[in-house]
Amino acid sequence: MSIEDVADELYGLLPEEFTAARNAAAAEARSSGDADLAARLRTLRKPTAGAWVLNRLVRDDPEQVHGVLELGARLRAAQGTLAAAELRALDAQRRELTRAVARQAVDAVRGAGKPVSAAVAGAVEETLRSAMVDAGVGAALATGRMVDTVSASGLEPVDLSRVVALGADAPPTRRAASADREARDEAALVAARTAAAQAEGALEQAREAAEDARRRATSAARRREEVAARLAQARAAVAALEDELAASTEAEHDARRAQLANTRDERTAHDAATAARRTLDRLTGTT
Repeated sequence: MSIEDVADELYGLLPEEFTAARNAAAAEARSSGDADLAARLRTLRKPTAGAWVLNRLVRDDPEQVHGVLELGARLRAAQGTLAAAELRALDAQRRELTRAVARQAVDAVRGAGKPVSAAVAGAVEETLRSAMVDAGVGAALATGRMVDTVSASGLEPVDLSRVVALGADAPPTRRAASADREARDEAALVAARTAAAQAEGALEQAREAAEDARRRATSAARRREEVAARLAQARAAVAALEDELAASTEAEHDARRAQLANTRDERTAHDAATAARRTLDRLTGTT
């Protein structure tokens, strides 16, 4: 039997049963000639109350744990690909799920007659939250061999050797890795759909803008044609008025020339009449 198999059995026991069972397993390994296994078994640490609640949850309700890890993977993969509103919705779902799963795990233990303090319940919920934001913590939780609760930000590395048995040797579970891959694929698909929807929206806006521009261009062309026609009419009217003005000016000049000639004739006739009266007056003796 491998040390992982023995550890799986040990961390499924009640905390008060752990130490005796571990020592018995180590003694059996030693008596079987496997000193190395015996030495490694003796290094296994008893789980804290919170870690035991989490280990029991992994065994009693693995689907709930899978849901936590899957949502965590989706959240990590969605960073930078989803809109702020979508990220807020996923974060709200995360808080609701961790709270519900932690409460279910604690209630199950309490229902079995084991007391769980508020501090332990809070540590259980915090570990579930950490498993969502940190893939390493999620993989550690999925082993069911937690020895302590943990708080992680997802930004700084976590020393898993202090929170999970055989932590240095425990690879990420296939389910956690699969959840990460599925979440990345889903996030990429969501991002692609979002980008496609945005592109379609932009295309529709561009079409509407182009159609509006075409309508305005057509209207402007009709207006230009109308103004051009009016301008042509105005130019024709101006040309006609210019011709009429030229004719009137010429007629005015002719009339003024005729006036000058008539004035000269009038003066000549006046002078002739005056001379004729004077001659007549001399002949008739009129003074």
